[in-house]
Formats: sequence, structure tokens, C-alpha cells
Amino acid sequence: MGKSGNFILGSLIGVALGAVVGYLLGPAQGSRFDATYQSRLDRALDEGRQAEEERAEELRREFAQAKRRLATGD
Repeated sequence: MGKSGNFILGSLIGVALGAVVGYLLGPAQGSRFDATYQSRLDRALDEGRQAEEERAEELRREFAQAKRRLATGD
């Protein structure tokens, strides 16, 4: 592949990476550019943290129930 082929390939890769970064860091659907602005990445991270907290609480409840069952001998 010659220099022009490498240039074209590099340009295509750059455009693709730019599109991916723009999609991830761009505004989420329905977002406004104000104090409540969230990118898709921010929104996904927030949803992940919320799911993590919910699952951790669920596991804590299950652990407490298992401890009570062991303590009572059930």
C-alpha cells in the first residue's frame, strides 16, 4: 500500500473514531445544553452506579436473612 493508501486508511479510521467519540460524549436524546446536560456516557455511568447500589442493597438484605436463619437454626 502506498503513501496515498495509508493516508486514506488513516483518514477513514480517524473519521470512524471521531464518530464514536462524538456519539459517546455527545448529548443524550432530549438533553439541553444547560446545568442538567448529560452526555450518553454520563447517563450510562449514572445508570450503572444506580444499578450497582440497588444490587448491593439486595445482596445486603439476602446476607442479613441468611445470618438470621443461621442464628435461629432454620
